[in-house]
Amino acid sequence: MFISLLVGVLILWLITRGQDVPRIMEEFRHANYGWILLAMLCALLSHFLRAVRWNMLIRTMGYKTNNYQTFLAVMTGYLSNLAIPRMGEITRCVTLSKASKTPFNALAGTVLAERAFDLFSMLAIVFITIAGQFSFLRNFLLQTIWAPTLERGTAHWLLISIVTILFLALIIILILFLRKNLYNPREGSFFFRLKRQMHGFSSGVSTIKDMRGKGWFVLHTLLIWGLYYLTVYLCFFAIQATSDLTALAGLTLLAVGSLGILAPVPGGIGTYHFLTIITLRELYGIASEPATSYAYITHATQIVVNITAGTFAWIMLSLKKQNHDTQQTSAPDGKDHQDA
Repeated sequence: MFISLLVGVLILWLITRGQDVPRIMEEFRHANYGWILLAMLCALLSHFLRAVRWNMLIRTMGYKTNNYQTFLAVMTGYLSNLAIPRMGEITRCVTLSKASKTPFNALAGTVLAERAFDLFSMLAIVFITIAGQFSFLRNFLLQTIWAPTLERGTAHWLLISIVTILFLALIIILILFLRKNLYNPREGSFFFRLKRQMHGFSSGVSTIKDMRGKGWFVLHTLLIWGLYYLTVYLCFFAIQATSDLTALAGLTLLAVGSLGILAPVPGGIGTYHFLTIITLRELYGIASEPATSYAYITHATQIVVNITAGTFAWIMLSLKKQNHDTQQTSAPDGKDHQDA
């Protein structure tokens, strides 16, 4: 955790070093915070719709969870992601499992299904972005990504080949090892428990195929990503330098920013900023300082929402647990008084 955070902070320092910091602060002071508040509302609403969509998968398996419970679990997951990357998926499953008595492995399977669908959605956005402005993006992609990758790969071709072969060999060995031990494991063994967990995962993943109302699930997905888009696009109007960017530019920033958030650093710190700044600067000709201000503003918009709503969710769940524990503790006393 500390190392990944340190990497993110180092990236932030590198991309800010050498820039006109007073000008960046000036951009912050003159930003239109009305647009930023609207972007924050869109981000919060997207999280609630994600909870509603998750419920669709959970109810397909026959478990009953309400949208409020699920929303609290989702927000605690986002809060934990700020501490440990990708920890949020586990946290929200554990939280909802305790709150609703739903099996953890089943919830984890639904999260895998949900994330697989989101990955497909993100790839679709990347495709639409490239197709919509292919001629505009072609030179940028070739010069900024493809050419440097080929240059580095050619210089270390032998090393890259060896590492790739070893990696593939390890994967094959691991698959064969698991296949052998999971075929008929002894009851109570580690592989028996692992097979049971995998069965729960597969049941959760299959919920998309089995659930009713697939159209509603797709509609909620479109609404979620539409709100993600508005979170990015509305912040264009918060800064003068980005206020003239097109709607298609917003789609580009959404695709690039999503890749930055996926990086294994807490909350995409550093990687989100780097990709956003380089896209605004190299692709749309925005000066470094306003590009940096925009990256910080959009990222802070998401972080503030996650911290505020996540903290609220954690407090509410803690109070609920405390009340439940108090009732359990006082129940025997009440019985004794009644008998007396």
